[in-house]
Amino acid sequence: MALTLALADAALKEDYLPSIREQLNQDFPFLAQIERNSKDVEGRRAVLSLHVKRNSGVGARAEGGTLPTAGNQGYAEERVPLRYNYARIQINGPVIKAMKSDRGSFTRAVSSEVNGALEDLKRDVNRQLFGTSNGVIATCGTTTTSNDVVLLNPTTVQLGQLEVGMVVDIGTVASPSTVAAGRTITAVTTTGFTIDGATISTTSGTHFVFRQGAGGATTAQKELTGLQTIVDSSGTLFNVDPSSYPVWSSYEKGSIGAVSDVVFERAIHAIRRKGGGAPNLLVTSDGVERAYSATLTSQKRFANTIELKGGYSGLSVGAGGSSLSLMWDRDCPYQTAFILNTNHLFQHEMSDWEWMDDDGAVLSRVSGVDAYEATLYKYHELTTDQRNAHGKLTGIDEDVDLYVP
Repeated sequence: MALTLALADAALKEDYLPSIREQLNQDFPFLAQIERNSKDVEGRRAVLSLHVKRNSGVGARAEGGTLPTAGNQGYAEERVPLRYNYARIQINGPVIKAMKSDRGSFTRAVSSEVNGALEDLKRDVNRQLFGTSNGVIATCGTTTTSNDVVLLNPTTVQLGQLEVGMVVDIGTVASPSTVAAGRTITAVTTTGFTIDGATISTTSGTHFVFRQGAGGATTAQKELTGLQTIVDSSGTLFNVDPSSYPVWSSYEKGSIGAVSDVVFERAIHAIRRKGGGAPNLLVTSDGVERAYSATLTSQKRFANTIELKGGYSGLSVGAGGSSLSLMWDRDCPYQTAFILNTNHLFQHEMSDWEWMDDDGAVLSRVSGVDAYEATLYKYHELTTDQRNAHGKLTGIDEDVDLYVP
């Protein structure tokens, strides 16, 4: 009887190729624009002095008239506390030995976990950049005694931010894990997602989905201050209240409907009237980008592109006497466009992406276990030194695609 491949299988080795074929989306367009625009800070927070009021002691008078009453410039103190992001890995000793060469594995254990942790933390930071600063990813709908969590309005939440394997809490902003704590997502659909463990009793529109341990109200904020908070027409930001200093507010308009050059032009004019500078970046969802591109096609116009940081490019939008780049990011809220001046948007950071090595080694022995661990961290915060340099449009009709990868 001839020796067949099936019979010889037990004696044959598998020759694994030396690299892993990436299946995850490691594309972070907006993060690439902000990473290159950072300012170092030492101590527990950054403090900036803002010019918020003019001297009112000016004006024309008749000959011999009484001079204007002396006034003064007004200033406010912007206080920016830092936020702390981490990624942790642990590798068992036998795995390190078994994966010493490419012949024995798809990739070496340590380099795979180290590089993967960096990409995963960047992925989460990119999500936070577009967030509401309290960790909310999505709003729940009505769920009753089930592991299938219904979302309130899947067409306006970031389904792409919910991934199989992600560990989440469900609860209120004040108490983020009251409904469910540390549950793993096992499936994502166009209406919601499924979690492991015991069935949850109920959810309603007052409940939200958070990454495990990252949710919390303003006084307990853990995540970065996102664009939905920074680019807003109201609300105290970094210790400055726009009700006291009206210039400390962004242009904001809702219920936009159909997108067009005129819509962008109105917003840009309003931003330039209030803040003075010209916006240079328009960030939106993929659906809004498609809807805008369709208007160019219908007018038989060709869309020019502008090169951006990080090797990205965006559509060139000429509106309001300015030329700015329109780019889409999967983490941008649906039906929303942020009109930004990146000269006034940056990171305060105490560290870059760094591994804890104050004891002289990145990998540390896990006490009592044949394993090693390492922790990646970044201490930083997204901020602006001129809130009225930015604007936000919401309620935009978009080309909706509820594809779930």
